[in-house]
Amino acid sequence: MSNFIIGLACALAGLIGVAIGFLVFGESEVLLGIQALGSLAVACSAVVAYRLYLASTNRHVQEDERNQSGVFLEEAKQILERAYEIFSSSGELAPANDRLLWLSIARMLLRYQALKVHVTEPDHQQILEENEEFQRLRFYLLLDRSKDEFDRAYFQGPTDHPKDGEEIDDRSIAVIFHFTRWPADRPDPIDNVDDVELFAQGAVPINYLGVEAHLSRRQEHWEAIQTRKEQLRNERT
Repeated sequence: MSNFIIGLACALAGLIGVAIGFLVFGESEVLLGIQALGSLAVACSAVVAYRLYLASTNRHVQEDERNQSGVFLEEAKQILERAYEIFSSSGELAPANDRLLWLSIARMLLRYQALKVHVTEPDHQQILEENEEFQRLRFYLLLDRSKDEFDRAYFQGPTDHPKDGEEIDDRSIAVIFHFTRWPADRPDPIDNVDDVELFAQGAVPINYLGVEAHLSRRQEHWEAIQTRKEQLRNERT
């Protein structure tokens, strides 16, 4: 739109200049003026064309960057999904104590970290963070319910062990367990939650007596909830 306005302004300026020239200077001077205006019009056209070219180029660059970010987003999401499906596919309570399995899953998680760097669009990054948190929880729950199976023999995997696996690489253990931890450089949204306010507003239904019993164990905290609840009741009346 701005380029159109510039072109229109140049054209109007030229017409006004011609009209004034006829009235003030006469025909010969006007012809010279028209020639000058022609040069000016060519210059204006060049400026408009260049700005249109830049706008079009920038738009295509932005579209290409967004499309590229979207490709990496989908691949990053898929690699986490595949990693969990493979890791949990043993049919047993715990993942198979297979050295290659643990190494492969660790490598997939490392490739995920490399892929996510190329997700550059803010909305894509937000989507990826939410998906990562979902997959992190799935891995955590899988490892947590398997902890009784994770004895010394599981990770050693000697040939005379019933599961008959090789020793699991320490680095794969580190990578997989580390993935289940909340990233240290990411703000935790729950830090900003005012639980006293939420409880006072009735976040938990009154028939959840166990929750009330739990909260009332900490007297100072429970009294703060009751005080805030009374304040809210008075505000409504």
